[in-house]
Amino acid sequence: SPARDAAIRQMMSGVGHREWSMATVRQVAGNNADLLFPGGIADVAEASFDLADRDMLAAAHGFHSRKLSRRVRAAIMFRLEHAAPHRPAVRHALAVLMMPGHAHILARTIARTVNAIWTAAGDDSQGFTHATKRISLTGIYVSTLLFWLARGGNMAAVEEFLDRRLADIARLTRLKNRLMGRPF
Repeated sequence: SPARDAAIRQMMSGVGHREWSMATVRQVAGNNADLLFPGGIADVAEASFDLADRDMLAAAHGFHSRKLSRRVRAAIMFRLEHAAPHRPAVRHALAVLMMPGHAHILARTIARTVNAIWTAAGDDSQGFTHATKRISLTGIYVSTLLFWLARGGNMAAVEEFLDRRLADIARLTRLKNRLMGRPF
């Protein structure tokens, strides 16, 4: 809802440096915080990643390249560059989802984000290919996100890290195709 999105945007910019709690959410969203986020602080954290997914998908028309891998790269870099001013808030949201009892929410959030990245890149694969692409990108996205959280002040280093991860997957794909006798 627009009210949830507004509260999330305020959380990301206004109180991102402070630890996330429902008390903090109430300061931002007022007395309706419990109605906007009935799942508590985990709901707030999940909603923040969902908002980032929707922002990325809205910007997807700008990811121009003939190569799908370049569009995937553009989608991931958009997410990280768009979130750069709010890196402490992203760290807090991720920390909330990594708490015991929230593993299923974390898994759902990562799966939704990876699927959104492929959608933003224009992937239309189906079946086994659809699943393996998402599994492969999950490792790339999570490792890049963690690298960005640790060293996000240097976006050139983040880009190099992401490029190395994508190159690793490309090498594996070429090797697989070679072993299966397919053109690469």
